[in-house]
Amino acid sequence: MPEMPQAFNDLLTLEECAAIDQTLLPTRDRFSIRITVYSWRYLYKVSAGLETKIADLTTSQIYNWVGEDPKMAATEGQGEEFVGWFANLLHSSLKPLQQVAEANETDIETLTLEQIIHWFEQKVKTTL
Repeated sequence: MPEMPQAFNDLLTLEECAAIDQTLLPTRDRFSIRITVYSWRYLYKVSAGLETKIADLTTSQIYNWVGEDPKMAATEGQGEEFVGWFANLLHSSLKPLQQVAEANETDIETLTLEQIIHWFEQKVKTTL
């Protein structure tokens, strides 16, 4: 079985996981928060490396960055398919991140975990 890339070893801290779990949101929504937060962190590194705003990143920039990231180095059984999947996941996370930033009248780069959690909580409340 292939090993997960090293970058996945530190997805979220235990404190962050606890904060997300304390929301008591459905599992699907807590998972979405976790994915969004991890993507936010990773995209922050990409944008800093490319000296551009997160909101301005393109799919190809993200794809190229993931493909060249030594922490995401393909292990046996992973390769272009994984890079494409992960780059698409990151790019898809831009939409909720932009919505959270707009709701808080700030840039994606300055968001906080609390703001992201609150946005998801509000989103769930409006769908009930």
